[in-house]
Amino acid sequence: MVTARGEQIGIGDRVATRRNDTDLGVANRQTWTVTRVGGDGNLTLRGKGRDRTIPAEYAAKFVELAYATTIHGAQGETVDRAHVAISDVTGAAAAYVAMTRGRHDNTAHMVAENVENARKQWVEVFSRDRADLGPAHAKQQALDAVDRYGSRKRRPKETEPYRPSPTTPVLSIGL
Repeated sequence: MVTARGEQIGIGDRVATRRNDTDLGVANRQTWTVTRVGGDGNLTLRGKGRDRTIPAEYAAKFVELAYATTIHGAQGETVDRAHVAISDVTGAAAAYVAMTRGRHDNTAHMVAENVENARKQWVEVFSRDRADLGPAHAKQQALDAVDRYGSRKRRPKETEPYRPSPTTPVLSIGL
């Protein structure tokens, strides 16, 4: 069976359904193993102990090979072995998700000149976009985002901490 994308799908292949269809009992990003390919292009898929027969039209448009996926697509999945390609934009949360999918093995792949360079890249990954860097870091990230995505007029750099004016109402909760 060949999909609209040109992928050849056969018995034993790992595939993903890419469109919700309650009549067929399949969901987007759900993964399956092909157990039968009908002469008419229908597929029988097995996933989590149950079989589904998918008509050829759906299979051609909305089934794709699933030997690799994005980190977001893998979130919540558990596989025997997981591999992740680490780049200069991989953040701590994504690396954590990727490196916790494998039941037996989790392998990170990086391009580096030597082990020391790879170690440095690894540390940098877990220094990006961390949620535990505190409120001052979060504030700076938010301000940088406003500068990057906000109006063309840039805000002045902060020179002093914010102090409300004497006329600014103060809200408080008494205990």
